Amino acid sequence: MLRMNGMYLYDRRCAGEEKNMETKNLSESTICCFGDSTTWGDNGCGGGGNNISWTSHLGALLGGATVENFGIKGSRIAVKADRTDSFVERLDGIDHAADICIVFGGVNDFSRNVPLGEPGSTDVHEFYGALDYLIRTITARSPQAKLVFMTPCKTSGKHEKDIPASNEANHLGLTQDAYVRAMLEVCDRYSVPVIDLYAQSGISPFLPEHRELYMPDGLHYSPAGYERLAHRIAAALTAVCR
Repeated sequence: MLRMNGMYLYDRRCAGEEKNMETKNLSESTICCFGDSTTWGDNGCGGGGNNISWTSHLGALLGGATVENFGIKGSRIAVKADRTDSFVERLDGIDHAADICIVFGGVNDFSRNVPLGEPGSTDVHEFYGALDYLIRTITARSPQAKLVFMTPCKTSGKHEKDIPASNEANHLGLTQDAYVRAMLEVCDRYSVPVIDLYAQSGISPFLPEHRELYMPDGLHYSPAGYERLAHRIAAALTAVCR
């Protein structure tokens, strides 16, 4: 009810009667998973696919949710001249009718030397600016969707492909945690929930036992690794999307 000039007015939005204002349980939700090779399901051994990705387990873990995989191998958050499949450039192709949108990327921006930029940037060729653009654009198109970001997991690098480990500097002199901090900062600015897999994925490429079981190339996950990651994501998503 709204009160105006001493009279109470009926507000459909407050009463929850508009269809698009309804709150769905996670089990009834459609979840758009927007990511790179770790969402696509690369197994680190030249194969893989959506069928082994963490996304393939997520629906069952959430009680029957519909999960859509929009992962592209090598995709970066920001625009760079050598490719045309950044998250920014692919934004038109994801499901903007989904109830939840998960954005999971950033490791390729770090490893392929995307400029970090500065807080407040709106330049989509910089990491800060591209993050800002994604949040504002997804929200403008799907204002009632629950938007969640996930920080990129640690990797042990692949030096033969000029890919630094998370704790090593890229060609810009930045380690991966600089990109993680930028994501946390931009999401904090817009009050977007973040699942911090960089800090709390439960899988470390720096532990030989974990690498053997879960991360065969130190970058991507085995089927067992993706399943383990899915459990961590499902638990965190349940907490932030209540």
